[in-house]
Amino acid sequence: MGDDQNESGPIDPQEALRLIDDARGRLRTAIWALHGMHQDVNALTVDDLADIEQLLTEILDNSLTPAFESISQAVGGDSGAVTTH
Repeated sequence: MGDDQNESGPIDPQEALRLIDDARGRLRTAIWALHGMHQDVNALTVDDLADIEQLLTEILDNSLTPAFESISQAVGGDSGAVTTH
């Protein structure tokens, strides 16, 4: 999904703000989930960690990276490289 946006050029500023706002909400969800997990570490499974990793990767790839690249182009900055695992 994010790759299609990147190939068609920079996104408009309103879309970048929407993506950042979406990322904020999803990060709150991840924080809430992690908070609940550390309350009962015995209930934590490998699948739970994998789900959190997937959520964070999606936030980075689908919201933060396209918004960052668009804003970087708008202000004339270097977008740099983002490494994911």
